[in-house]
Amino acid sequence: MLEVGLRVVRGPDWSWRYQDDGEGHVGTVVEIGRAGSVTSPDKTVVVQWDTGRRTNYRVGYQNAYDLRVWDNAPAGIAMLSLEFTVSK
Repeated sequence: MLEVGLRVVRGPDWSWRYQDDGEGHVGTVVEIGRAGSVTSPDKTVVVQWDTGRRTNYRVGYQNAYDLRVWDNAPAGIAMLSLEFTVSK
């Protein structure tokens, strides 16, 4: 689900050259498009790139996806304590 504050990078349909200052750069969704809007139509979002540039991108508009969610979560599961009980 898209929401303001989500961190993003280039997606599979990216065709905007260096608007993001190059592959691997990260931006933040700052606005969600809505039906009837001229500047940010439905199925688009406005991204503020960490480098300062700000523009809108397709997230389903014209069946294109310019962005991917940037996942920086740690991998794996941390188990701080385990307790086992054996029943007979």
